[in-house]
Amino acid sequence: MEIRRKPRGEKVYRGAYKYFKGETLYAEEEFEVYKDRKELGMSFFAESHSRVATGELLTVYVDYMINKDYIPQKLTIERKLGELMVKELFDYNHRTNTVDYFFISQKGQEHQQIQVPPKFSIATPTTSTSMLFLKTKKEDTTSRNYFPVLASTNQWTYETLPFQQTLVIERTALASENINIEGHSVAATPYKIYDIQDLDQADDADNVPFVTAQISKHATIPYVVRSDDGIRIQIKYLNDLDKD
Repeated sequence: MEIRRKPRGEKVYRGAYKYFKGETLYAEEEFEVYKDRKELGMSFFAESHSRVATGELLTVYVDYMINKDYIPQKLTIERKLGELMVKELFDYNHRTNTVDYFFISQKGQEHQQIQVPPKFSIATPTTSTSMLFLKTKKEDTTSRNYFPVLASTNQWTYETLPFQQTLVIERTALASENINIEGHSVAATPYKIYDIQDLDQADDADNVPFVTAQISKHATIPYVVRSDDGIRIQIKYLNDLDKD
């Protein structure tokens, strides 16, 4: 699979994921990361493929540009399924702390402007870019941390304005730990990730749904992500090409 990209800087990582439901492989993702050596920002390019119930191929493409502090600058999400094609664009203006949001489909274009805090992230449908929020502010490794993330629920039609959700993360170990992935031992930092609404509404903290993630030292790229509904997303390969 050749990832569409507009290289910005020098390629520093490349990799791929396999998506499992139970033991069934249902999707794959490939990604590349480029670094701007002058400004120190990075560009993530990712593409995933999966089959839907009709047998059609769903393709999702992500182009995510962040600055040296991991704050989003531009994000493009494209979805293609048969004849359906939609595009979401997020364009951050740091002077006004606003994001211009565009939803583009065959039916036309929607444009909204959204106020965001100075430090924020944007949720994406690809795993390689899913944990970038972890670097948007300094983490307290001994307690829960709260991260504002802009999220969209729009899929094939514009339904509603993207909203800000708060993700709550906590380390389940103070130091990285060695995990085994298909015979290879890698060092990863383990996390639990909650949605603050689930925490606030739960009567019993032990029953709050959460996602676990094993995070690499490479730009927060996850090795493994698991949810309690049997989904497991696991790195297939991760090549560190960074010469520094």
